[in-house]
Amino acid sequence: MKILELFPLTVFCQPIGFPAPEGHPEEQKNSWVQHILQMREASDPPRSDISAWTGDVKGHEFLHKEPIFEPLFDSIATGVETYLQQMGLDSTQINLYLTRSWAVVAYKNERVNRHAHLQSHLSVAYYIQKPQEGGRLAFFSSGPPNEFVPGLFEPRMGSLFTSPRSPANSANTIVDVEEGDMVIFPSKTVHATEPHQSETPRISISADIVITLKESKNHEFLLPDFSYWKKMNT
Repeated sequence: MKILELFPLTVFCQPIGFPAPEGHPEEQKNSWVQHILQMREASDPPRSDISAWTGDVKGHEFLHKEPIFEPLFDSIATGVETYLQQMGLDSTQINLYLTRSWAVVAYKNERVNRHAHLQSHLSVAYYIQKPQEGGRLAFFSSGPPNEFVPGLFEPRMGSLFTSPRSPANSANTIVDVEEGDMVIFPSKTVHATEPHQSETPRISISADIVITLKESKNHEFLLPDFSYWKKMNT
């Protein structure tokens, strides 16, 4: 008998700490934390009592434009290059564009619901502050290949299974990342967070990346670089 595990989702997780050009990572971390918390306090509150604050819908979606975060996004760029190499891609043939980046702040009992970033190609999550009881990151399969009955692999169906659930018979996987970790994954992947359980807030930065070809000749599927595009409306 053979069991063949096919079609894995590759999630890239790399500890990058708190990049600081002056060599003071703890001070860098604290400055980012305070800057983000000030953003949260100055904007509208989350949509509900259980929703984390997400800066992308509060007017703070371009953190990569702010000088205070420049060392971080330099490290993210390096990490994305490494991810592409791990996937076997020739990064010299493509251009990478950060389109949006924003902070996410979760206080106790708050969470981020299931969603995907369908407007981009790659997404990044970087954890500035993550207490031990911080809600973990969950990835979901929109169509589990082994789910022969629709809905069978949902968590509420657990009483039907005689052994612990595994990636082969589950629609989701939980990833417990650490403070200072950067996670990279395909933007189309549905993901969420568990409810946060600490009195200290979990603070992360998310970013979306669009990929274009430097030279699109003889290629059908990737976007040509935006320098070749033409704006049609006024």
